[in-house]
Amino acid sequence: MGEPSRERWSRAISMVILAAIVSACSTTSQVKHIDRLASIDEQNPRILAMPPDIKYYLLTVGGVAKPHAEWTLAARSNFADALGSYLRDRDVDVHIMDTDAPLGELEIAYQKLYSAVGVTILGNHFGPLTLPTKQGSFDWSLGPGVKVIGETFDADYALFTFYRDYQATEGRVAFAMLAAVVGVGVSAGSEGGFASLVDLKTGEIVWFSLVRAGSGELRDSTGAAAAVEQLFANLPESSR
Repeated sequence: MGEPSRERWSRAISMVILAAIVSACSTTSQVKHIDRLASIDEQNPRILAMPPDIKYYLLTVGGVAKPHAEWTLAARSNFADALGSYLRDRDVDVHIMDTDAPLGELEIAYQKLYSAVGVTILGNHFGPLTLPTKQGSFDWSLGPGVKVIGETFDADYALFTFYRDYQATEGRVAFAMLAAVVGVGVSAGSEGGFASLVDLKTGEIVWFSLVRAGSGELRDSTGAAAAVEQLFANLPESSR
């Protein structure tokens, strides 16, 4: 795939994600299949926190989402720090992967798979679409092959995070205001994301949390902490 085609594909996916987040029906939504964490060897259950998949974009007048590297790096760093503090304060046995270290091929593959599954969940469980095979039930998995990650990192669960923020340019905001005058709805930016706890023995998603706008500005450390508090509220803990 050439560079122009790859860029067009990236833009198209960005807009699909934006639409999926906006169409979600509430500020915070959760699905919880388990109340307590369990370990196969009866030790204290361990969570592997995967590097957060966070990206910031500028939304142009024409609605094109352009990646903003500086904002993205700041948001990832702040979020990872806030998540580490949040989990340690709750006495959760967690291994947090270094956000600056390169991921192996296996980890990259499952990051991409999770992102695809998560966006599908947005549209088909929380959004307007419905898969006939699901019939409203929350039954999603990354497949049993993910247990390799558990064996590699000696973990029982993996925690995945996906977050997107689309900041409108001044021109986009002005265009949205003009459009509103004539009764046409135009997006002036959006933010939101989701997180999942995956059972590494089965691949099943046992906890899913979705947040929309207002959760916190990730480019700021205080805002990142607020977003983490909201996104990971009611995360299952160990029974110790």
